[in-house]
Amino acid sequence: MKREIIALGLLILIAALLLAHIHALDALVDAIESHICLSSEAWNRSDRELAVSELETAMKLWQAAEGYTHIVIRHSEIDTVSDAFFELLAALRRDESVRESYLRLLYHLDCIERMDELHLGSIL
Repeated sequence: MKREIIALGLLILIAALLLAHIHALDALVDAIESHICLSSEAWNRSDRELAVSELETAMKLWQAAEGYTHIVIRHSEIDTVSDAFFELLAALRRDESVRESYLRLLYHLDCIERMDELHLGSIL
C-alpha cells in the first residue's frame, strides 16, 4: 500500500510541475510578446528609438531566461528565436523588411508556446 501512495504522490508532483512549467513558459512568452508588440507599435508611429528599445527589452527577457529555456526547450527552437531577434534588430536598424521580421519572430515564439500546450493527445 505504501508503494501505491508514493507512486500516486509522485504522479501528482509531476502533474503539478508540468502545470507550473506551462504557466512559467506562457508568462515568459507573453511578456516577451508584449514588448515586441510595443516595439511594432512604436515602429508604426515612426518612433525608431522606442522600437529598438522595446525590442532590446524583449531580447533581454529572452536571454535572461536562458538557464530555464535550455533545459525545457529544444536547442533548435532556442536558436531559431534568437536568430529571429537578431534579424529583426538588424532590420530595424536598416529600415528594411521590418514587418516580415516582426511576424517571423512572433510566429517562432507562438510555436514554442503551442509545443507545450496541455491537451489530451499530449497525455495519451
